[in-house]
Amino acid sequence: MATKTITVDQLIAEYAEPIAGEVGYDPADYDATAQGLATLLRDVANELSSMDQTSEWLQDAAADLDAIARLGDDGPKAQKLLKRIDSTLYEAKSDLELC
Repeated sequence: MATKTITVDQLIAEYAEPIAGEVGYDPADYDATAQGLATLLRDVANELSSMDQTSEWLQDAAADLDAIARLGDDGPKAQKLLKRIDSTLYEAKSDLELC
């Protein structure tokens, strides 16, 4: 069975708009790169309570995206990080939609 490959572009397409929209940000104002997504996530996290679990998830995903910006988004280490980011952003998006 083939393993699903995740890219930064896929993460941006799936998560940037719904997460940014929860606090009134426009993802088009950010670069469509790992670093741009990390900055967007940090900005959204800053709008949330620092005690909020969603804020922590966004900060964690942003830190992992910083590593992806350095590593690139190919290779086994990067894929492991991208899968973790995907899971984290899924949880954050779901939590924000419940609010």
